[in-house]
Amino acid sequence: MSLEQASEIQRRMYDFIINYMKSEGMPPTNREIGRELNIASTGHVDYHLTMLEKKGWILRQPKKSRGIKLTKQTRGVPVKGRIAAGEPLDIFSDTMESLDMDLDLVDSENSYALVVRGRSMIEDHICDGDYVVIKPQATCQNGDIVVAVHMQEGIEGSATLKRIFQEKEHDRVRLQPANSELDPILIPKSVWDREWQVQGKVIAIFRQCGNAA
Repeated sequence: MSLEQASEIQRRMYDFIINYMKSEGMPPTNREIGRELNIASTGHVDYHLTMLEKKGWILRQPKKSRGIKLTKQTRGVPVKGRIAAGEPLDIFSDTMESLDMDLDLVDSENSYALVVRGRSMIEDHICDGDYVVIKPQATCQNGDIVVAVHMQEGIEGSATLKRIFQEKEHDRVRLQPANSELDPILIPKSVWDREWQVQGKVIAIFRQCGNAA
């Protein structure tokens, strides 16, 4: 089962477990999880851990305070920089950072991650500081969340994260934010074909504990 089908608190809990094990070399206790996520009741923590176990994301050894084990195979996905959820930013450049994630969510060897900057996609639960995992592809379907690159903005171009819609009746492409306070970017089809391209679509979203909700 995809972690996207877990609740928000369960995704945050799973992310914290991964990050804790990565930094400390051992799994956290229920109390440590509760303290990090501001959950006062260890029973409440235990409930969500039970749900993660039922969904196949962790195993727990009974009567052990640090008995959590991860069940999913992971790989390091390269983090190639930042992507704007707002006005286009200068296109990302390669970095040495990587993001460990479940292999089941990566259906391309060339997938990469970007750090989101801005709040234009918050109604799709993509917040400033989140990581989005991108599957490289030049084609897309209406409603996909994509990396759209404007090649006329500087030498390398600028990139933005939006839902894309091909509006044939208006002969244009609409890049739609997921923030009711913001207007879409409307691009005539002739300009799109000449100056824009899709570089890939979002296949997963990851949040570090402590980022904006």
